[in-house]
Amino acid sequence: MATLASPGVRWRSDRLFYTGAGLYLTLLTLAGFSRSFYFARWMEQAPTTPPVGPLLVVHGIVFTGWMVLMTTQPLLIANRKRELHRRIGWAAAVLAALMVILGNLAAVAGMHGGFKGMGDPYAFYAVPFFAIQPFAVLVALALLWRNHAETHKRLMLLASVVVVEAAVARFQFSVVVSGAPFSFFVGGDLVIAAGILYDRLSRGRIHKVWLWGGGAVIASQIGKLLVSQTAPWLAFAHWAAGLWPG
Repeated sequence: MATLASPGVRWRSDRLFYTGAGLYLTLLTLAGFSRSFYFARWMEQAPTTPPVGPLLVVHGIVFTGWMVLMTTQPLLIANRKRELHRRIGWAAAVLAALMVILGNLAAVAGMHGGFKGMGDPYAFYAVPFFAIQPFAVLVALALLWRNHAETHKRLMLLASVVVVEAAVARFQFSVVVSGAPFSFFVGGDLVIAAGILYDRLSRGRIHKVWLWGGGAVIASQIGKLLVSQTAPWLAFAHWAAGLWPG
């Protein structure tokens, strides 16, 4: 009798897990930014909602493109379209570079009014800053390990977990701790927990990406809350804000 750990069953279950995880993160993004971006024209805005200028529009389009790719890429593998998956992968690399550039620009611009309702904007700048940079590192490692499917797919999924924090932060239930919505970590971290559990059930062991990479992501989430109110960080944030003409 086939078990979850047998190769054939594991391949089919991998299709479901990685496609489902990508879809889950995409739906979190859609839900989180529904009021402020996707359906802003038709929904009443909260007083703290910042205006969406050209920079945020472009950033939103690129962000959306990334999440769509993170859903479609596993589907291509599931349908044995590996060559198309590889070709689109290079487009994803370009998209990731744009994500890093636009994300950093949007984060700096946010200190000039975009972080309304999030407490001290200079303290809150730690939240996007320590999400964008780990995203860049994780994608770079995923590209480096692109020929090692087991490592590559986990790194790409983990990179998406990091950036989805921005969407979950828009949910009304977010709890603010030290100037940052603490509960926004939960949405993405559920994928880390699910990945650990899935590996344990399907392979009998937990892949190092979840152990080391997932551990580093969670440590960065705790770390950003600890440093956000410190004098060195606030000095750096004020310096970064001065780079933006707003």
